Amino acid sequence: MKLADLHQEIIVALEKGDFVGPIEKFYAPDVVVRTNNEAPAHGRDAIAAAESEYVKGVTAFHGIRVLATAVDDHGDGNGTVFYEVEMHWEHTGTPKVDVHQAVVERWENGKIAAIRFYGDVTL
Repeated sequence: MKLADLHQEIIVALEKGDFVGPIEKFYAPDVVVRTNNEAPAHGRDAIAAAESEYVKGVTAFHGIRVLATAVDDHGDGNGTVFYEVEMHWEHTGTPKVDVHQAVVERWENGKIAAIRFYGDVTL
């Protein structure tokens, strides 16, 4: 399958407010996730568990808007996807969360081996 198609499955899930499903389905077991200059998080299961816990506090999801996407597909589920995105939701104790970021997904064998988020999260 082409990386653009795999990535689009992630976006469709996010449009439905499903933040955990794409992690479980598309992240490699030993994935590395990093946001800006924060310390990286390691491992699909730990990342999915943390996301699942966070999502319990989401009280309203106002959507996602992908502004741009670029795909460097090397074939066989390998390559890199770059995209710019905005997301908005409400969370317990935080009336409004606005995310504006660029994302780099590094794919190996049909799974995201590393993902980095660059941008702003406004609470």
